[in-house]
Amino acid sequence: MTTLGDLGEHEAIRRLTALLGEHPDVATGPGDDCAVVRIPSASVDQVITTDPLVEGIHFLSNEIPERIGNKAAGRVLSDLAAMGARPMWLLVNIVAPSDQDAVYLERIYAGMNALCSRFGAAIIGGDLAQGPQLELHVFGIGQLPVGTALLRSGARPGDRVFVTGPLGGSLSGRHLDFVPRVEEGLFLRESGLVHALIDLSDGMATDLRHVLDQSGVGAVLEVDSIPKTGTLDGALYDGEDFELLGTVSSDNAEELCVQWEKRFGLSLALIGTVTDEPAVMKLRHQDGQEELLTSGAYEHYRR
Repeated sequence: MTTLGDLGEHEAIRRLTALLGEHPDVATGPGDDCAVVRIPSASVDQVITTDPLVEGIHFLSNEIPERIGNKAAGRVLSDLAAMGARPMWLLVNIVAPSDQDAVYLERIYAGMNALCSRFGAAIIGGDLAQGPQLELHVFGIGQLPVGTALLRSGARPGDRVFVTGPLGGSLSGRHLDFVPRVEEGLFLRESGLVHALIDLSDGMATDLRHVLDQSGVGAVLEVDSIPKTGTLDGALYDGEDFELLGTVSSDNAEELCVQWEKRFGLSLALIGTVTDEPAVMKLRHQDGQEELLTSGAYEHYRR
């Protein structure tokens, strides 16, 4: 018998998605931050995603409930941001034991509602089922103009790699209090300058590899250019930063940085360059020495 523990999260997803059906209205299917559905004659694409939040895995049982709600909604909003979509509607399925404190659950909803309201989204329904522990399964829908979704597959050799903010520090609580980069994702799409985009949930070393694999390219990252909270290892591997990482042509990189600073009052960090070596990730140190960068972030079903 082959178990999920034998396969690991990413291989299990690959095998399961290979069994999914097809539909002519699906413009982007499995393999990106969200699916994109194109309704014939519509002026907008529907951008769809879902994410679970499980007690003991994504949060502790004694956590402040509003922070749990922020994370539950924020993870889905971050996926939508990575496509450049405007969030619209969320559905929330709750699994909880019979002795679950109802007021605690209401406070979780207060946290979700507060974050959704900030970006003009709304929770419009869901379901409730009994189970051994608290789980929140959040389903989100966003919209964007037809054919404008930012995908993982658009990176090109010579592109500059950028990230929207400092990485690392999620283990000290940032993974619960983050603000998804919704406005930033909208700006990046509307700029028309960005080739590829992803949100950083599994750690930069892992998420960047998704972009490289989907685009058929490699990358060299400049160690001294990576904005970080704490150590380099934390920036590469901690995960749950929920910043956005993308690529822009070298010709347009300066223009994007200027527009970014004008819009947000902050610098956009250019941290590396896309290469023509498929799937090869390297770190370049200040002295010019390079080393291969391996994935090492958290993966479900792997110890």
